[in-house]
Amino acid sequence: MKWIEKIKEVSPCLVTCLWNDGVTRDIDLTEFIIQKAENPENSYAQLYDKVRFAEVKCDGTTLYWDNGLEFEDYDGTIQKGPLDIAPELLFELTEEGKRMKTSTNNRQ
Repeated sequence: MKWIEKIKEVSPCLVTCLWNDGVTRDIDLTEFIIQKAENPENSYAQLYDKVRFAEVKCDGTTLYWDNGLEFEDYDGTIQKGPLDIAPELLFELTEEGKRMKTSTNNRQ
C-alpha cells in the first residue's frame, strides 16, 4: 500500500507529494473537486476555493484540511474535524495510478 509522506508543492487543484516508496507524484484533484462541488452541501465542495485548497496538510499518511467537516459527537454536540481523502484514492488520481487502473480494466 502506498501513502503520502510529505507535501512538496501545492498549486490550484494539484498537490505534488513524496510517497512512501520514495517517488514524487502529482495528484490532480481537478475532476474530483468539480464532481464534488456539483453538490454545495458536499464537504469536499469547499476545496473548489483556491485559498481553502492551499491550506492542505499531510499527516504522514494522507492529505487533509483542518476543520473541513462537521460531525455530531457522542454527546450530541457539533464538532469540527479534518477533511481527508484516502491515500488509495489519491494514488488513483496520479498518472501512475490512472495507468494502473486502465491496465487492470483492459484485462477484465
